[in-house]
Amino acid sequence: MKVEETKPVEPAQKVRRQQSGADKGQPAGHRRDQKPPDSFAEAATEPVDIAAFHGLDQDDLTEKARIAMMQLIEEIGQLRQELTRQRKRIAFLSNLADHDELSTALNRRAFMRELAHAQILAREHGAENALLFVSIDNLKDINDRHGHAVGDAMVEHSADVMLHHLGKADVVGRLGGAEFAIVLVGAGEAEAAEKAVWLGKLLMNQPLIQGDLEVPQVVSIAAHPLDPAEEPEAALATSDRDASP
Repeated sequence: MKVEETKPVEPAQKVRRQQSGADKGQPAGHRRDQKPPDSFAEAATEPVDIAAFHGLDQDDLTEKARIAMMQLIEEIGQLRQELTRQRKRIAFLSNLADHDELSTALNRRAFMRELAHAQILAREHGAENALLFVSIDNLKDINDRHGHAVGDAMVEHSADVMLHHLGKADVVGRLGGAEFAIVLVGAGEAEAAEKAVWLGKLLMNQPLIQGDLEVPQVVSIAAHPLDPAEEPEAALATSDRDASP
């Protein structure tokens, strides 16, 4: 179903852009200002008591055996540190691979994966899901009037607002350009329609603030109840058509 554009009905509640750092209360996500974790710093290792290693006593070891045992313990510690570094690196690169380059939302590939997973769970457990298709209708005008840097900031701002106010189970993804999609997990048709109206008013009442510049956003949102048998790409295409003027 198509939810028409609505005018803000309440005084605008301004959200000032944070210049750095993740917003509180948001799901963890990659940001443009996010840095790798301290060059994957080595984890601290606890000192090992060689005398208690595997129940051995100092008197049980010859000098050569004691030296060999110390070298072995040191190598084990180095392997543990390397394992910790690699785990941090994998987590960081995985985060980069799944998240949009401009915002905290998932990228299209990761979003489609999560949508497919939600559909599988819906089929297995008889759950309801719904899809919201969100378009920032005035993004081109923002780019033309204020430049692409401000347009990019608007994309990031919109994602931040959605992630901050939607439920933790809901999945927010940026499909590209001015388009976002949201999986409302466990939501039926009526709830999805209400959420679309609520989200539209929320976004249009929270303009982007950059210094003395205040940039409003105009959005259109379409709500689409998901049939558990519906393929993710088909559901997304239907929502896109519903959101089109």
